[in-house]
Amino acid sequence: MYLTTRRKLFSRIIASALLLLLIAWILTSKDILVNQPQIFQVKSGSSIGEVAQELSEKKIIKSKRFFTSLSRLLNANKKLKSGYYELKPDTSIFNFINQISNGEVLKTKVTLVEGKTIQYYFKQLDKDPSINSNGSLENIMKSIGVKKPYDGWFYPETYIFNYGESIENVLKKSHETMKLKLAELWENRDKSIPLDSPYQAIILASLIENETALDSEKPMISGVFIGRLNSNMRLQTDPTVIYALGDQYKPPLTRSDLKFDHPYNTYRNKGLPPGAISSVGYHSLFAALHPAKGSALYFVSKKDGSHAFAETYDEHKENIKKYLKAN
Repeated sequence: MYLTTRRKLFSRIIASALLLLLIAWILTSKDILVNQPQIFQVKSGSSIGEVAQELSEKKIIKSKRFFTSLSRLLNANKKLKSGYYELKPDTSIFNFINQISNGEVLKTKVTLVEGKTIQYYFKQLDKDPSINSNGSLENIMKSIGVKKPYDGWFYPETYIFNYGESIENVLKKSHETMKLKLAELWENRDKSIPLDSPYQAIILASLIENETALDSEKPMISGVFIGRLNSNMRLQTDPTVIYALGDQYKPPLTRSDLKFDHPYNTYRNKGLPPGAISSVGYHSLFAALHPAKGSALYFVSKKDGSHAFAETYDEHKENIKKYLKAN
């Protein structure tokens, strides 16, 4: 009886000691060891042991055994999701295991602004650490089915992607968004406008996009361009010359620049240029398909972001004297 009691007491002491050791192990191993947010990639096909090994090598966790044991206890080792995850100083190993088993990957925000070329977007995305590069622009365009000229086919918007998304998938999403927006607006266009295809609407919208940042003015700018197309007049819009000059352009635009021999130069060539000169936002695209009614054929910058419109060349010359030569 006495020996049995001593054995029970001894067993309880051992069990208590083991429990205390277990608690101490958990308390010292439960936290992610980072002082500032870090990004960790769970590679496709990785096992929980390989993840634990990499975390240990990077000194993000103290105990591989604790990490793998807890993962198996939570059945997370069978539900591991690849991707990029954010580790914060207050992240516990328990929470991190839940993240990687539930696929709570880090998101990234990509903003493509209006009025930019596809080359600009490609360089922007190539420099973005949250986006993975995956080939040349030409190969990406071929993969997503965009033929030259490329500009104009990508909708400027703020998009949310998983961290580590590819440039191709970002541009593919932007292209698909543009096709949907364009199809809807083209279907409901003003049928009297002299545009033969949806892409011509993009071309015209790109001229509007680069002439004014004021959404309220865009239908009026569109009205001038439509009026000139109907009158067989050259569009004579400076942004097409700047686009044609490319890297040769040195502001301000000169009379010599306006004579530059190039298909996109609307001072030399009648009609729309052969392609868009930039991306276009919704308001510019809508304005291209719904121009303001009126007889204005000219406009000039007031130097405050807005424009003065005129129906005759004489009126236009007076506006030039008032708003340009006076400064």
